[in-house]
Parts: sequence; structure tokens; C-alpha cells
Amino acid sequence: MQFCFYPRHEYACPEVGHCPHLGGAALATVVSVANQSGRDRDLLHLQLAAERASVTRLLAENSALQQQLQQVKLELRPERQSKFMTNRDQRQAHDAAAVVAETAESLAASDTPRKRGAPVGHPGWFRKTPTEFDQTIDVAAPDQCPHCGGTVRGCSWAKPGEHVQEDVVDGVYQVVVYRHSAARCRVCRRWVRQPGEGELLGSRIGPRLRALALFLRNDIGVSYRKVPRALQELFDFPFTPAALIGFEKLLALPAAVLANDIAQKIASTEGPVHADETYWSLNGERAYFWVHGTDQFLHFQFDTSRAGEVSRDVLGEDFAGTLVTDCYAGYEAHVAAAKQKCQAHLARTARDWQALTIRGSTAHQFFEDVKQFVKRGCAFHRGRAAGQLPATEQAAKMTWLRAELLRLESCVVDHDKALTLQGRLRKHHDEWLVFLDDPRVPPTNNLAERALRPLVVLRKITFGHRTSAGAQRMAQILSVQETAKRHGRRASVIFYRLLTEPPHRVLKFLYAGGAC
Repeated sequence: MQFCFYPRHEYACPEVGHCPHLGGAALATVVSVANQSGRDRDLLHLQLAAERASVTRLLAENSALQQQLQQVKLELRPERQSKFMTNRDQRQAHDAAAVVAETAESLAASDTPRKRGAPVGHPGWFRKTPTEFDQTIDVAAPDQCPHCGGTVRGCSWAKPGEHVQEDVVDGVYQVVVYRHSAARCRVCRRWVRQPGEGELLGSRIGPRLRALALFLRNDIGVSYRKVPRALQELFDFPFTPAALIGFEKLLALPAAVLANDIAQKIASTEGPVHADETYWSLNGERAYFWVHGTDQFLHFQFDTSRAGEVSRDVLGEDFAGTLVTDCYAGYEAHVAAAKQKCQAHLARTARDWQALTIRGSTAHQFFEDVKQFVKRGCAFHRGRAAGQLPATEQAAKMTWLRAELLRLESCVVDHDKALTLQGRLRKHHDEWLVFLDDPRVPPTNNLAERALRPLVVLRKITFGHRTSAGAQRMAQILSVQETAKRHGRRASVIFYRLLTEPPHRVLKFLYAGGAC
């Protein structure tokens, strides 16, 4: 707003240059200041309007980018799997994507949110109730209440309860009816039952088929979708991949108890413990599986971190055994009685870097000497373990290995890769020949490498997990499964016992030869 200066008409004031009402200030000064304030205010209003427009534009761009990000995430999985898809699968995926896009557009145009569950008109899947039964088993009432431990009173006047369960018994699909005697607790007044042989209370699918499905999934490495297809083809037993995930959740509860016991036994051993890690995919992000094991026990740990603290949490801060690992720096902070570095990794690195050198050069010969050093060290360990080396020959070979290590660390090389490998030898000088003094310690970390190999294959088939809970369950089940193999137990038998027996009885079966 602009103010007009003193008007030139009959209202002229003689005090215009020194107005008493303005504290002696001139009227021209007051009008000039007022006009300047008005212009400043208008300028601020224009700046605020420009900032509001900029914020509105940025919000629109942010919303568009978020929608593009969601679309890219949806397209990532089909894009990664496209090379494994047939033409028919690609057409079906394209049609499905078109239906999803059309549904998303219709939902975006609607103000009401979509109802959860299957789309309208989509038929649901339900298990058919069997009408023919192969066997009927009478189950007596328990002596004690499983809820409160109180005494149980039989109710002969009540009708026995029946539980229909489908399972695979001796390789044949069977439907078994368990007839439970009616009984009630005198304390908590609940109706109680105890499971019969091979029965899972409240479940339509029996433990034998669950154990077989989990064996195919975790030991053989079959994907979630293919396990039901395989069992339906073999036994005409239909179930869904979602049911298989439910089997895994039920098994993981008792398996966690066994996995913790396995970890404690590994941490308390005084012999060699092998450790290694491999990357895993968790909802498209990088995660890791860690393995720690001995000749009798294997423990798997899933974590999103590759820090050495994960391994120290498994073995504990007072670990007193010998740690056999590669040269990854995460294991350097471990407190152990001794550390043996894997010589197989050393030879593999020398082989790969030797291909970058000129034949006949100093660096080429250095890498060749490193490979021969590893070869003779591994041959010494195998011969001593088989009892094929006399004491005098053992002493001579041990002397040569120690002298050769010193020579490799001090020889002159003129190649960057050779200098790097020589620096690695010097850095872990005391950790290459621990196996010479302790016959129990091998010179390589092959035990952990072989334990991780099924996980690597499964990673290429399934592309990892969507949730951390699923990866944790697989780590617990793998720990029990691989430890059972090392004790001469079949994985499917251990899974069946975990589903039907308490964990302490399964531990006794696992460690004490099955006397339970």
C-alpha cells in the first residue's frame, strides 16, 4: 500500500517538517518509511508464494518417485527370474501383471479400501474331508492334566472324541482316526487329551509327511512351491506351499532348543572349531549365514551383519579352542588358544594371481612356491593322520615347512600382487603352521566350506528369504539336521521326533545313540 505525501490544497499544515504529533519527525520521512515497509511486505509475500509452489512441486515429484520405486521393486523379481522362465510362463506373468495393474488402477480410483483376502470370484482352497479310513486307534486319557498338572477324571458317560489325520505311513498314504477317551481335569476343569502314536493334536496332516516335506526343503534344497508338487505326485497328498511354511514354523520351536545346545557344545570344545560365512539375500538386501562347526557339531547363525561380533557371540568371549578360518579380518578380535588360517585359500589366491604374471618372472615363481608350500603341508597332515610317516620323516618335513615359510616371507618380489600375498603371510606368521604342533587341527577350512555349499546352491534356487524370521528358522533347522548327520542320524527321523517328542528326549536320542 502506497501513502500519498502531504496533499497540496487548502489543508496545508505549517508543521509538515516538524510535526508535534509525530515526536518532531518530518511527515515526508514517515510516509517514505511506510511506503518502504509496504514494498518489503509485498516482496515477502511474493517469496512465500514462490516457496509454496516449490514445496508443492517437490512433494509431487517425491510421490511420483515413491510410486516408481514401488513399481521397480515389483518388477525386480520377475526380471531376475525371467531367464529361467519358458515362453508360456512369460505370457502368464505378463497377463498377471496386466491384471494387477488394472486392479491397482481401479483401487486407486476408488475411495474405499479393498477387502483383504482373495479377489471376488476367486475360489478358495480347502482340504477335502476323508470319507474312508484305513485305521482306527483308541487313545487312553492322560493321567495328569497337560495344562495345570492336576489329576484327570475319566468321563465314561461322554462320547469319545475323534481326530482324523492324514499321513504317509511306510510310504503309503493313509487316513487314521484317533478315538480319544473323554476325560476332564479336576483342577482347571478342562477337557484333556494326550496324543497317540504318530499323532499331532489338532492337525489334519501327520508328522511323517511333515518330516518328509521339511527334509526335501532343507536337506535336498527343493523350493517351497515344488515340495507340494513332488509329494502330490508321489503319494497323491495335496497341500499348499503356505502349509509347508507352517510345518517349518512348528518344527523351529523345538529345533531352537537343540540349536542352542549345539552352539554351547561348540563353544566349550577345546579342539579345532571351523568358522566361515556366506552372503544371503533378505528381501533383496545383503545378509549373511555364519557356520561354526567341529567333526560332530554344526551350528548355523543368520544375521544381517558381517561383523566379527556375530561369531564372537556364538563362541563366547572365553573360547579356549583353536579357531580355523580364512583371512577375513572379522576373526582377528577372537580370543582363542590358537588360530589356524586356511592354506587352501592361500593356494587359491596364488593360483589366481599367478595367471596375471609372466611365466619365468620372479613373481610367477613366488606364486608357484606358495602353491608347493601348501601342497606339501596338506600332504604332511594327511600322511600323519593315516600313520604313514615315521617320526624322523615328520620332524624333517616340519623343519622344511617352517624354513620355507620364513623364506617366502623374506624373499624379494617385484609384483604388486606378490607383495600383497607376501604381506598376508607376514601378517599371519604364527597362524599358518599351527597344525604342525596339534595333530587335531587341519591346515584347511574345508569343513566349514562344505557345510556352506548347500546354502550356496539353495541361494541360487530360491533367491533367499523375504523375512528375517524365515532365515532364522532355516538356520535352526539346518543346525539340527547337519549335526544329526554327523551322529549317524537321518534328518527325516530327527524331524519326526522333534514333532512328536519333547526336545530333551530328542537330544538324548541324538547324542546317546537313540536310547530314549
